[in-house]
Amino acid sequence: MHKVTILAVLLTGMLNAQAATVYTGDKIEGNPVISKLDVDDLEAGKVYRFMFQGTSNGIGQHWYVPVMVAKGAQPGPKLGLQAAVHGDELNGTRVIQQVFEKLDPAELKGSVVGAVGANPSGMLANNRNWQLTNDGGDMVDFNRIWPGKEKGNAAEQQAWLLWNNLWAGNATLFVDMHTQSRGTEYPLFIYADYRNPQVKQMAELFPADQIKADPGEKGSVETTFVENKIPAITLEIGKPKLYQPELIARSLTGVRNLMVQQGMTAGTLGTTAKEQKTFIGNEMSSIRAEVGGFTEILVKVGDSVVKGQKVAVQRNAFGDTIREYTATHDGRVLAIGNDPLREPRALLVRILFNNPEPQCADGC
Repeated sequence: MHKVTILAVLLTGMLNAQAATVYTGDKIEGNPVISKLDVDDLEAGKVYRFMFQGTSNGIGQHWYVPVMVAKGAQPGPKLGLQAAVHGDELNGTRVIQQVFEKLDPAELKGSVVGAVGANPSGMLANNRNWQLTNDGGDMVDFNRIWPGKEKGNAAEQQAWLLWNNLWAGNATLFVDMHTQSRGTEYPLFIYADYRNPQVKQMAELFPADQIKADPGEKGSVETTFVENKIPAITLEIGKPKLYQPELIARSLTGVRNLMVQQGMTAGTLGTTAKEQKTFIGNEMSSIRAEVGGFTEILVKVGDSVVKGQKVAVQRNAFGDTIREYTATHDGRVLAIGNDPLREPRALLVRILFNNPEPQCADGC
């Protein structure tokens, strides 16, 4: 065989070897551990359960992420679903579980990959952030460091491994599932980069209460995918640290609508943003505490408000009013701080509204 041909064969073999799913040889509760996923490498028409090997911790063990894969009997789009990037935001874990409960790989076109808890460090610490143990401990917002760093701290390595070894090549569209964090709450709400028509279409397939046309947040999962030409949305599913069946059910409807629209599964669309009469805004205003105190929020998530309307009152320990807060814009209440104890700069009320300025048409 000619030397050039031999070299080409060797290089092709190396590339194929790099692309294949990599099994470490370990099992956790009977589930194979993988350090790299390649959906194309899996047999079609089956559902798989893996433990994805993430970064190592201070005692030399690995963090693991449970991953489910449905490989359809026929080729098609690759849908990625991820939950608990923030460790106290759990509604999305139940959404992913129920998506897979209802999937039939024999009738599926394409594949669905679900990562049930991307931030196990934060989940176990009952905290939104990734917990670092170096030098007495620190915390990292795990949704501001993507696509991570190969040689970074533990959080950055975890993001790098997920981006390069779990999602690379395995997602052509993506839904990253969140909630508000402890002490606050959202409705069913979506951040979507409306500059991208595919992202806009994805968002409006969900029967959300509110959508923000949004240019994205650097370092977030959603923005990292969009920057890499993979349509993605951030789905905010209500409150932290509990399951909300009604919001979970509507999230499932949205995921199914997305799969129907993409031709991944047969059927007709369920309720979409149009039927839900979703409020779509392009800017947010956050009313924050000026001082610490006992806080009474006077509006609910989803309420319409007008500029100047009183929305919150703060009192001292004796019940004396020390601050009153009013709405900054006409709009819809997007989030509230539902913990009465509010320190300075804590969120009280967030309002979603529409800014008529042309530069805000696709989000400010």
